[in-house]
Amino acid sequence: MTLKSGNENLNKRIGIPLVIWGVINMILGVLCLISTIDLIKGVLFQAFFWGLIDLILGLVAFFRKKKFALEKIKKIFLINTYLDVLYIIVGILLVLLVGNNFIIGNGLGLIIQGFFLFIVDLLHFTSIKI
Repeated sequence: MTLKSGNENLNKRIGIPLVIWGVINMILGVLCLISTIDLIKGVLFQAFFWGLIDLILGLVAFFRKKKFALEKIKKIFLINTYLDVLYIIVGILLVLLVGNNFIIGNGLGLIIQGFFLFIVDLLHFTSIKI
């Protein structure tokens, strides 16, 4: 589905996936409190905090009353797509260059979160036709 003019459903299309992903990640992230494995703790630590950020952004988008300026939101999605690649690269560097299992887990968490956000941002970017 592409958007050419107006954005009646854009708030929901942006907000709902972020809210769902955020809630799932926060629930999983709470498990980091009971995990005894440092690698898993690192992944879940990232899940919780990225989940919190995604939840907040999703709720703001979903309940936004003002319409998005399509040109501006498309540019934001493009910038976010590049940032997502940066998150993945940082995650890979943490996995490859650090010997601490907790930090490696954080790197894996960054890769997972960055990949999800890359897919979502790229799909939104390509779906908006100006």
